[in-house]
Amino acid sequence: MTPTRMRTLFAAAFLAMAATPALATNGMNMIGYNVRASGMGGADVAIATDCSGTACNPATLGVQHKRSLAFGLSALMPQVSTAYDALGVDVENEDQVFPLPYVAYAQQLSEDSPWTIGIDLFAQGGMGVDVHSFPTPNGNGSYDSLVRYERLTGAASYRVNEKLSLGLGAMIGYADIEFSLFPEFPGGIRVEDLYSFGYAGRAGLHYQISERVSLGAQYTSAAGLDLDGGTLTANYGPAGNVTFDAEMEDFTWPQEAEVGIAFQATPNLLIAADIKWIGWSEAIDLVKVRASGGPPGMPAPVTPGSDAILFDMNWDDQWVYALGIEYVLNQNHTFRLGYNYGKTPVPDANLSPLFPAIVEHHATLGYRLTLNNWAIDLAYEHGFDNRQENSNPDPQVNPFGPGVSISHSQNTLHGAIIYFF
Repeated sequence: MTPTRMRTLFAAAFLAMAATPALATNGMNMIGYNVRASGMGGADVAIATDCSGTACNPATLGVQHKRSLAFGLSALMPQVSTAYDALGVDVENEDQVFPLPYVAYAQQLSEDSPWTIGIDLFAQGGMGVDVHSFPTPNGNGSYDSLVRYERLTGAASYRVNEKLSLGLGAMIGYADIEFSLFPEFPGGIRVEDLYSFGYAGRAGLHYQISERVSLGAQYTSAAGLDLDGGTLTANYGPAGNVTFDAEMEDFTWPQEAEVGIAFQATPNLLIAADIKWIGWSEAIDLVKVRASGGPPGMPAPVTPGSDAILFDMNWDDQWVYALGIEYVLNQNHTFRLGYNYGKTPVPDANLSPLFPAIVEHHATLGYRLTLNNWAIDLAYEHGFDNRQENSNPDPQVNPFGPGVSISHSQNTLHGAIIYFF
């Protein structure tokens, strides 16, 4: 199979499942990768689970059910605004609703086998913005961005004994990026169709200390993304728009490590808490966009003193804290609550309205209806408004100018149907 055909097939599968960006809430990551976790603030690494364990901790596969199939859909509704208080400018992002599908399957290999295998396809995360009319000295201009990353994960868990399970996962990711910055004005650019596959691994464990207490941990490796195949269109004023080939370097989906504990306080009440470290500092630092292959004699756009367009993002590592509660009212009805906090990885001096990913505090609600071998999971997630301001006067780092600020909040609805068999 040719690389072009492979790209087409994988892209079609990924984009059919997640064709829009996830303006994620722990940096670029979603706080939870299944509806149960989303309803519990993302606290899931130590919880015995079903097919959804493929997306969080592969060691939890099959601990709760021998075979399960899940279909889910989330609706993400971000609210982003960009402001210059000194000039009285406050521009709202265009209204957006992003559907995020999810599918997962897991099964025990045989009745007495210690092995369970699983597969899932889900939106790992991303970010984006869409502003049509932003005041500038040249008049109202526009800017937008779209970063999205979908993952196909295959995993296996091995039940060592009644207490300990181990898991491994292999992930293929598909990333695509596009953005524009005032393309209607001289000096403006539009970048489209950058794409890359990324590959990563995951290892996890689940240990049942007692009937009431369990521990969980997982590590996910970084996925390098060498994005290419794109175009860059530069506005050269009187010379018109000039199109170049484009590629992006030094953009990585980060490694992460997570530990958690789950406590069955009563037969009906489960309490879970997780701590997660996300290595943004090595993944999103100095990102470069290179243009080449333009018309003869037409130089490619670059940042002064460089051979590429530089985005000095300089993100920080992030610690995420998640707390979740699950209460089983009876055999049919289960209720969930959660809280999630992760300090924004975006430094004030590197904040860009092109790449908003600054929500910190989240509150969540969840509900499960169980009917024989079926379950319906619902969850609501609110990301509280967070505001950051960039006072950096360096136009190469902050092209919007000192004093620009971003406010970002969001609401997300989650739903899934799970079949146990």
